[in-house]
Amino acid sequence: MLRIVEYGKGHASEPCILLLGYFDGVHAGHRKLISRAKELARTENCTAGIMTFCGQKNGKQIYVFSERAWLFERLGLDFIYSANYDDSFRTTKALDFLARVLNDLNVKAFVCGEDFTFGKGAEGKIEDLSRFCDRRGISLYIEPLVSIGGAKAAATRAKMLLDEGKVAELAKMLGDRYFIRGKVSTEGRHIGRKLGFPTANIHLPPEKYPLKAGVYAISADIDGKVYRGIANYGPRPTFGDAHIVLEVFADGYSGDLYGREITVYFDFWLREIRKFDSAGELSAQLTKDLEKIR
Repeated sequence: MLRIVEYGKGHASEPCILLLGYFDGVHAGHRKLISRAKELARTENCTAGIMTFCGQKNGKQIYVFSERAWLFERLGLDFIYSANYDDSFRTTKALDFLARVLNDLNVKAFVCGEDFTFGKGAEGKIEDLSRFCDRRGISLYIEPLVSIGGAKAAATRAKMLLDEGKVAELAKMLGDRYFIRGKVSTEGRHIGRKLGFPTANIHLPPEKYPLKAGVYAISADIDGKVYRGIANYGPRPTFGDAHIVLEVFADGYSGDLYGREITVYFDFWLREIRKFDSAGELSAQLTKDLEKIR
């Protein structure tokens, strides 16, 4: 079970390896850092934890905190060191930040990327962290940046790909398929049933970075079983509904998913959303969409 230790409030006495960063998108570079930390934790017989923010840092998040926590647990980490990116945190000086970390945790080694910065106005650099670790007898492991297709793996690049709906390309940068995880709502589900395509509808939280509106090929993980399917992310113009929602049709699934949490992986882009003249025309198009992913 993944534990959460709150920055400045919680405490964990066992020796640990701590990953430093934000880890918004958990991309391929982050996964390399996580693998390194887990390897060190096994060697040193201690726990592996990762620092991240429970609130927004700069703009919306690729993966919100609950999604990151779910992913970190699947990736084999032991705990999250969770900080609230509020005014108090933003104005903390670099060395005060490090002192706080050591007050909360028994850090045996830090792991971070070569571009890691910390403290008020990002004043703390790798050189400062290295000197601090030397004085405290703490090991420091700095990993080089990871490039995918000649571009640095970074949250800004991931958001550009989401803007363009290029989820297959995004998967290469993330090291796995992009996903949305959330609870199924009853709102609007009658629409899909009338079309013969009952959907599980998920509303994204306001802090979640959106992807391009469109129809996608997806894989839905429902209670550990994966169903291929199609999903509409965006408005429903055929029915005059401008609200943004993720509508998921899991091919072969039957049952009521209301209130249950599911994970939707995005496989590839299918088409733009368009307004059809009738529900029958839309149903016929959905049948064609489904044929493409079968």
